[in-house]
Amino acid sequence: GNDQLMTPNKEATELTWENVDVMLPRTEKLRSMVREGIPHSLRAQMWMRLSGALAKKQKSETSYHDIVKASGNDQLMTSKQIEKDLLRILPTNACFSNPHGTGIPRLRRILRGIAWLFPDIGYCQGTGVIAACLLLFMEEENAFWMMATIVEDLLPASYYSSTLLGIQADQRVMQTLIANYLTSVDETLKKHDIELSLITLHWFLTLFANVVHMKILVRIWDWFFYDGSIVLFQLTLGMLKLKENDLQNLENSAQIFNSLSDIPGEVDDVQILFHQALEVGGSLSQTVIDTHRRRHLAYLMADQGGLVGNPEAVPNLPKQHLARRQVRKSKSILETLLFRGEPDSVELKNKNIRQTEILVDLREAILKVARHFITIEPKLAAHIQLTANYSTDSHAKDHENFIKERNNGPAPESLIRNILYLNSNCYYI
Repeated sequence: GNDQLMTPNKEATELTWENVDVMLPRTEKLRSMVREGIPHSLRAQMWMRLSGALAKKQKSETSYHDIVKASGNDQLMTSKQIEKDLLRILPTNACFSNPHGTGIPRLRRILRGIAWLFPDIGYCQGTGVIAACLLLFMEEENAFWMMATIVEDLLPASYYSSTLLGIQADQRVMQTLIANYLTSVDETLKKHDIELSLITLHWFLTLFANVVHMKILVRIWDWFFYDGSIVLFQLTLGMLKLKENDLQNLENSAQIFNSLSDIPGEVDDVQILFHQALEVGGSLSQTVIDTHRRRHLAYLMADQGGLVGNPEAVPNLPKQHLARRQVRKSKSILETLLFRGEPDSVELKNKNIRQTEILVDLREAILKVARHFITIEPKLAAHIQLTANYSTDSHAKDHENFIKERNNGPAPESLIRNILYLNSNCYYI
């Protein structure tokens, strides 16, 4: 009799989320179930596991509480930018429509936390609507770790940077895929001289939040959190495929532009969209996407002065991983006494990584400045080399040359030579 009484409680215990793996094993069956739609009552917990956000939360040395505390400064530039946007993000939702809405303080803390944790990003408007939509389905702390996972793991590192390099590259990748997979759409766009990125950049930036109905968005996110950013390309191809015939019957570029802009809002049957997305883009792989991304990133950087030389051959693309800020915790007296002379290996490794990234940033900045002066004085380009020489011999007279050029005065050529002296020493150090 006691065994029978205990069985329901035992089953109830076994069915709690604490007993579900932090990361779910990737199988075709799970992928198929996710595409069919996650039951709404399970969505928040499943998103945390599918995306890797729960694992990130549990492994993090810095707690959300500490991040909120560290990012609470009202005087930071990012804090002021966030404050301006808070009421514009989801103005039609009661939780976010007025300063006293229940969602506003939560959204403020999440956006400040992300801006603080990832200084390379700061605050980007596209992140606001994603965070607000996440808050509609999950508690604040989990929504924060979902955001951290999106910007750090699911999307390229330079997606939300001030230059938006990553998302610009993805728009070029999208153009390449349209040319390969949807030739008639590509011909229509070219014939009417339509720049599709003016429409689709917003779709990618917000992960389709605010451009599709909420019932469609949650299904898109089910799939996105399982398969990552490749889904953005597959869905966009699917949406364009749905409009392919209609576009051919339109007469002018304004009609075509408006028709393309309206596509997400007109999606009513998510299964039809997914079917089209897989029919057109099912053969896409992450390797193909990554290859296209690297090529287009190189060309974008060359256009903006970040890369010099042949974009196909230059390997120094933007940082592949975002820099993370750490909450500095003072060591206990015991730690100081016991380990006074032994540097923490993890701390040392993080410091070295950060210093390397600073040097990468410095080198990119130096190249931009040099490129700027060459643009002003084109005749200098003939005998100024922007490629750094890292050989030991080339540095024998560095200091002597630097002093000599400095004494020559502030002429553009002298400035460039000094800039290139710095450039050649960025990695020599």
